[in-house]
Amino acid sequence: MKINKTITMNIKTIKIMKRINTIRTITMNIKTIKIMKRMNTIRTITTMKNNKNKKTIFNTYLAGLFEGDGHIWMPKTTSNKKHNPRFCITFAMKNEPLAKKLLGIIGYGFIRYKPKDNACVLVVSPVKGLKFIINCINGELRTPKIIQLYNLIDWINKNHSDNTEKLPVKKGNMDKDSWLSGFVDADGSFSIQHTKLEEGAKKRKISCRLRIEQRMYEPISKNSYFDILTEISTLLNCNLNIRKQVSTGNEYFTITASSRKSLSTIITYFKSFPLYSSKYLDYKDWEQAATLILENDHYTEDGIIKINHLKDNMNLKRTYFNWDHLNNL
Repeated sequence: MKINKTITMNIKTIKIMKRINTIRTITMNIKTIKIMKRMNTIRTITTMKNNKNKKTIFNTYLAGLFEGDGHIWMPKTTSNKKHNPRFCITFAMKNEPLAKKLLGIIGYGFIRYKPKDNACVLVVSPVKGLKFIINCINGELRTPKIIQLYNLIDWINKNHSDNTEKLPVKKGNMDKDSWLSGFVDADGSFSIQHTKLEEGAKKRKISCRLRIEQRMYEPISKNSYFDILTEISTLLNCNLNIRKQVSTGNEYFTITASSRKSLSTIITYFKSFPLYSSKYLDYKDWEQAATLILENDHYTEDGIIKINHLKDNMNLKRTYFNWDHLNNL
């Protein structure tokens, strides 16, 4: 009898244990499912944020690039032939990979080559492409060139039954998006200066400069670029000057940033919002030299050797180009 009781109790115990394990398994599975759902939700939100950030970076970069080296050709209203407007950005021939990358993202248009000028032009004229451009840069423009976008929007609204709102000039928070990155890729340049004693200088001097030059007035509206160039110079902690071209008599706004405070601001900005033309490669060399200056190592023997090496292999002296950074656009 004791044996039978023991067997019966063991059977009951086993059944109870099975139920407990089943409940535990179900409970664990429910918890696991909830955790997985939360993780998937977090991943989805993160992906959406990343996509939104990438879109913002592209839109503001394209806006700055256009306002530096772009224009929009509008067909004459009196012409009997019907032509679409053309959105154009001109590149030095060495920046053809960037032009092709932008063409691939936009999805419409072509690249026109200008061998005599050693340049190529990204041209977008299909209506779908023009609408894509408008969607990207409307609300992101900061200069008087916005009048050209307004003319394009008017044309699209009139000829294709659209009702796109013309958003105003963007102001402030220039250090919070990629607009300046695009503008510098168009109209900026990085240089390293080294005045050597052996060249007759009284004192050795090493400096790094970011220079930006832009016309004073937008040709269609005749509005001045003073406000936007002042905003840039304020951000970069330097002065806004005017340069007169001797050969033509034309005047341009110029910005030259070279102080320690300027160098620090520039490095911080481009760490968040990189360049995408070949100037990215020049900037990375320039950044190394600027860092030596900020760390007071530029007048050491090793510092001078490194400065000279960087200076002698950038800008027009550059022979090697790596375009891996375009994968981030």
